[in-house]
Amino acid sequence: MDLLVEIRQSRMSRFQIRAVAVALVLILIDGFDVSVMAYAAPSLSHAWHIDAVTLGYLLSAGLLGMAAGSVLLTPAADRIGRRKLTLLSMTIVSMGMVLSVFSQDANQLMAFRALTGFGVGGMMANLNVLVSEYASDKSRGSVIGIYAAGYPIGATVGGFVANPLITHFGWRAVFVTGAALSVILLVITWRCLPESLDFLLTCRPADALGRTNAILAKLGHPALTELPVRQEMQRPQGAARQILTGTTRSQTFKLWAGYGCLVAAYYFANTWMPKIMASVSGDDALGVTVGTVANLGGIIGCFLFSALARRWHSRLLLAGALTAATVSYALFGQIFGHMGVAMAVVALLGLLTTAAIAGFYTVAPSLYAPAARATGMGWMIGIGRLVSIFAPILVGYLLSGGWAPQKIFFLFTIPLLASLVCVVAVRKPQPRELSPEPVAAASE
Repeated sequence: MDLLVEIRQSRMSRFQIRAVAVALVLILIDGFDVSVMAYAAPSLSHAWHIDAVTLGYLLSAGLLGMAAGSVLLTPAADRIGRRKLTLLSMTIVSMGMVLSVFSQDANQLMAFRALTGFGVGGMMANLNVLVSEYASDKSRGSVIGIYAAGYPIGATVGGFVANPLITHFGWRAVFVTGAALSVILLVITWRCLPESLDFLLTCRPADALGRTNAILAKLGHPALTELPVRQEMQRPQGAARQILTGTTRSQTFKLWAGYGCLVAAYYFANTWMPKIMASVSGDDALGVTVGTVANLGGIIGCFLFSALARRWHSRLLLAGALTAATVSYALFGQIFGHMGVAMAVVALLGLLTTAAIAGFYTVAPSLYAPAARATGMGWMIGIGRLVSIFAPILVGYLLSGGWAPQKIFFLFTIPLLASLVCVVAVRKPQPRELSPEPVAAASE
């Protein structure tokens, strides 16, 4: 549509920047949610006498919910809108966090963590699309890189909050804080998050013209007397068919495998590292500090990727980050017992893996035609989270079976190498491959 093209080719307005900023604040809950369980794990395992296997399932419960939310909740955004789905997702997150505070055993907490993750998963993929739709063409790569920093920022906040709270009030205190934060973010969503113009102009919900004009006024554009003529769009099943047929199918499977292997290694480190370091050192506070340092490195990694993406090709940066991350995991396994050096490597490890995630967020949309990008991104994130579920569980069994922690870090260099191979194998699509299929073909 000419209106959308004009907006995206213009400099981002204050309203667009605010919309992206609200999405960034909301995605903080993703990092906070996952990190709070990891930071609470040492104290919780002592309080409830939880073995390593059970703890692995607890750490994976949220990831299971996130995978389900990304795959099952996100498609609803194309029917009810980005804003409504975000409100629904934040309501689910708030309920899960509140219920977690009152859990009485591991099974209850596992269920409430899965519920919380379900809301987070639907929100993350949905907001990723909303940010892409409100970003200008020129700034989209950098904006997505900054948006990806929301996870490590939230996780770092969780680390700073968790240490004193757990020390003085016990592990439930961090869930109380998370519940309060979720409710606050729900209010922010209701008051400040706008609907997507793409959704209003293509799906035409009730009062689409009035809502469109309200947004156009904030963008400094004149009001419309009627909605623009709608171009024929692919049906939802057409988008799914597009990413799973022809030459695109191979690209999609490589993308899923690469992202899944990366986040498996990422979530192993982010969920288990605090517990492992606490067990090795005998100091629960040190475990929290290690997790916080890794997430601080992740923040730097996202912003560094965003800056470098202005001069270097994102695919090249992604391959370089995966290569260096593989080396960092192997190095951490070798210097595991030297805490001073280990802290520096932990920061580097967080920087590289989070930069690689930002790389996937930047590279993946270019593989799909516009009508299939939301489906492609949502499914990539969902499948990746689904694969990552098994990492904490596997580590729990390995530790219970007597594996040394440093050997596990060597083990996870394998999925990082596999991710690198997948990224190298994914080729840049030709312009004709990104052209939407005819509507008739979509309905065959």
